[in-house]
Amino acid sequence: MNRTIELKHVKSKEPVHTLIDTLIDRLEEKLRHFPLDAVSLHVLFEENASRRLYRTALTCHVPRHMIVTHEERRDPGASLREAFGEVERQLVKRYAMMRKNHRRHPTRRSTEAET
Repeated sequence: MNRTIELKHVKSKEPVHTLIDTLIDRLEEKLRHFPLDAVSLHVLFEENASRRLYRTALTCHVPRHMIVTHEERRDPGASLREAFGEVERQLVKRYAMMRKNHRRHPTRRSTEAET
C-alpha cells in the first residue's frame, strides 16, 4: 500500500505521526480484501494555530473506487480518529457491495419472497 502523509503547520509532529501510524495499521485490516499494490492512502493533517482548529483530509484509492473524507475539530486526535473511522465504514460498505451482500430494500425483498 502506498502511503503519503503530509503535516502542515504542526508544532509537535511526533505524537501526531504515531497516532496516524496506529490508525493506518488498523485501517490495513479493513484493506486486506483488496490487493495491497492497488491501494493508496493520502493523509493531510493541518493545524490552524490562530483558530485552534485541526483539519484532516483522507483519500483512499481502492480498485475502481475512491474514498474521500474531511474532518475539522478542535481536538487533533478526534479529528484524525473521526476521519479514519469514516474511511473504515466506507471500506466495509464497499467490500459488502463487491460481494453483493448489500440490501437496498429489505422490506421489498421480504414481500417478494412471500408471493
